[in-house]
Amino acid sequence: MTRSRLALWVAVAALLLTVELCYAQLTPETVAQIKDAVVLIRVDLEATVTGDATGGSGSGFVVSEDGLIVTNAHVVAPEIEQEDGRTIIADRRTVTVIFHPNEPREQRFEAEVLRENPELDLALLRVAKSTLTYLQLADSDMVYETQPVYVCGHPLGLREISIRSGAIAARRTWGGSKYIEHDAAAEGGNSGGPLVDDRSRVVGVHTLTIAASSMLTKFAIPSNVVDIWLKSAPAQDPARQNPGSHVADILAASGLHYTDEGDGLFSLAYADDVTVYIHEYEDFLHGYVYLSYLPGDSLEEQGEAALAALRLNYEDLAGRLSVYETEDGEYELYWEFQAPLSAATPVFTFFMGQLGAQRAAYWQAFMESDDADAPPDLQLPGGNDELFELLGGLLEQTGLYYTRNDDFGLYGLPYENGDELKVSMSVFSGTARTFLYLGGMPGASEWEQGQLAIELLQRNWEDPFGRLSLDGDYDLVWESQVPVTFLTPDYLTIIANTCASQGVSFWEEYGHTPFNFSD
Repeated sequence: MTRSRLALWVAVAALLLTVELCYAQLTPETVAQIKDAVVLIRVDLEATVTGDATGGSGSGFVVSEDGLIVTNAHVVAPEIEQEDGRTIIADRRTVTVIFHPNEPREQRFEAEVLRENPELDLALLRVAKSTLTYLQLADSDMVYETQPVYVCGHPLGLREISIRSGAIAARRTWGGSKYIEHDAAAEGGNSGGPLVDDRSRVVGVHTLTIAASSMLTKFAIPSNVVDIWLKSAPAQDPARQNPGSHVADILAASGLHYTDEGDGLFSLAYADDVTVYIHEYEDFLHGYVYLSYLPGDSLEEQGEAALAALRLNYEDLAGRLSVYETEDGEYELYWEFQAPLSAATPVFTFFMGQLGAQRAAYWQAFMESDDADAPPDLQLPGGNDELFELLGGLLEQTGLYYTRNDDFGLYGLPYENGDELKVSMSVFSGTARTFLYLGGMPGASEWEQGQLAIELLQRNWEDPFGRLSLDGDYDLVWESQVPVTFLTPDYLTIIANTCASQGVSFWEEYGHTPFNFSD
């Protein structure tokens, strides 16, 4: 399956409260040094057996006068992602490093990949160029929250260098690794570029931008991690694993009967000819069931089906119905789920496989008769009271401000926008449900609402953490449901802030439609 690569880890993070910062200004000499040392990296891949070819770009920076360049391992990874979820390893890789792109002094060099460490997401390149200008590594243990920083690189593959200001937001642990979270504007293509202080010293390597509509969460590998790696022996770098090896380990431990479809794609066969496919997508465990083209012989009928899909999303326990628009302009309907691969347990995968099969069968029954009996809830272990207390303990560890309402079994997270952003959390069937009511379904007519419903299902396709759904009163809600025992404080922080950000993004695009239900 293909998705727009708004994120390279795809990957997430905190919706930061607005903070007034006085950023130190970089001197012209410091800017010149950055521009001399930061490079654009182009990667061209080819799998000669299958005939597949692709290209991509990222950023990097010079770390020594003899032409050594640091970037991310994923920037130069020899992997070609297929539409059906397979990942093919290229047997031809060309890495080109470009100094001063789009300037009269532009220089291009074919680079040798000296080292790759996929676990750290670091790679070391060498070009046949000596330079007196390189960037020094700072002591990342000394950086502090709110410290001004600058992310440097070539976002979206743009040839002109970009230097964007921001601040250190937090120190995060994600997937068992330590990161520096920052709020400088960074997008796909910034990966591998340096995060520098006002003296151009590198405090981190930008590695991860997780996109959720208008929110971009940015993570950088701390410079001390880079320094230790550069001083280590290359033989210590782990070998690149075959596509799907992590997923295969999870499936093997889950007790599920699965088929290895090759190239990192796995299938789970269930009753009623339902097949759930599972693969790794940008460090996420992604599962999906292809249902059909969006039903209907006209846009009006497709809109009606889209509205029905949004309504069924409200009844889903942890997955979602979403729409992918093909190159031919056709709308494909999927049930899907995804979660960070580092946190996807065998128990979670077993549960989600069952849920996918159940929801796919229910969709088919629903389309044949809209009064089809809803399937019974799948219940995860743990009582609601016990899990509610566990959820509260996780919230306490996040540092987020929250309120508790025992009468309704809710935690409330007030955000800066006041009464509009009423993010809430509760426990339902073993899952932590994070939700935000957005208003009534927009659209001046049933036809317009149907067309907007198709758009909203497409938003679901791009959302890394949740879904848009339509409740029984025809009010829209953004929600995310994750097994409580699957959460960590950082993961919970990201989900809560994604919820708030999705609300702001939705209102900016669709405005405020009055609720159909009021207290």
